[in-house]
Amino acid sequence: MNNNWHLNISNKNREEILETGKELFLKHSFHDVKITDICNIAGVSRVTFYKYFNIMDELIFEVQMDILKSMLMFIKEKSDFSSNGKESLKSVLYAWINFAKEHKEEMKFIVSFDLYYSSHDLNEELKLKYKSFTKEDYNQSLLKYALEKGIKDRSLKEDINLPKTGMYIYQTVMGLLQRMSYSPITFEYEPITFEEISFEVVDTLIKSIENVCN
Repeated sequence: MNNNWHLNISNKNREEILETGKELFLKHSFHDVKITDICNIAGVSRVTFYKYFNIMDELIFEVQMDILKSMLMFIKEKSDFSSNGKESLKSVLYAWINFAKEHKEEMKFIVSFDLYYSSHDLNEELKLKYKSFTKEDYNQSLLKYALEKGIKDRSLKEDINLPKTGMYIYQTVMGLLQRMSYSPITFEYEPITFEEISFEVVDTLIKSIENVCN
């Protein structure tokens, strides 16, 4: 019982640090957040912080992975796979758009993370951990599942290159949603919404790979 109590306290401390870090990173740039800021709000000492995270980068990476997991779970819960592959793919992408609309700060964090860490050296352990995480995420990807389903049921073209097509779609949609999360939508002639732009891009992507002969 004593061991369980200590384990529960340990897990609680780590979760509080993670949640506090996430809250501060979403509110401010993670460049401006200090370890003391996190410790003061989480109610833990610096010694406790360093028990779980050797450097701030480790916490930032944990927050990034937590956000990506949350995004995946949101999309999974909101997607409908009861129809054919083409409609399943459309459902996944529409759910992704809804996540971006409802969680703009999380999308901004992903952008900041990608820009900063693509141009800075990291220790090898963090690199490998993140690479392993993103690889596993791709292998379980809802995009991959919907594309495979569409090829199999012939609602999508049978000759598409699955890995490349998945990457094209991912990069296009992620880039679009990140851009719109950061900048207000302006259009000279008439009002245009987040959804109109996003859905039009998705429909264009779907049309490029749908099997019109089926």
